Amino acid sequence: MRGKTLEQLVSEAKANIGRVSDEELKSAIENEEPIVILDVRDKDLYLAGHLPGAISLPRAAIELDIDEVVPDQDTKVVTYCGGETRGSLSAHTLQIMGYENASVLSGGFRGWKSAGLPIDKSVVTEGPQDWVPLESAAEEEGSQDSS
Repeated sequence: MRGKTLEQLVSEAKANIGRVSDEELKSAIENEEPIVILDVRDKDLYLAGHLPGAISLPRAAIELDIDEVVPDQDTKVVTYCGGETRGSLSAHTLQIMGYENASVLSGGFRGWKSAGLPIDKSVVTEGPQDWVPLESAAEEEGSQDSS
């Protein structure tokens, strides 16, 4: 028996997860709604620019680190990547793990950026549980001490 292709996995994920538009997410951010935004792209892409308030949690680390980043499985979580592939797979994985309020940002980072919505380049060093998502955050603190 042959396994599923990437296309089949993504299609299955998209069929089973919620979607959030860029305008809905922008409104949630502006209204300071309780939401966790996870950038599931690689660290270098996060550092180059990300959604305001987004926490870097690359796709490869979702299963390993989500309990530290978002310990409450009832939390509303929105994942995103460049388009929708990794974001959809991540949101689906989170749902399988019990995060029923996990969804994906429609259009991903590229859609957000093309809509002219705000991009942040600062490193989010505190998450829901004061989680430091990037090794570079510790390096940044060290470089600030020497100035």
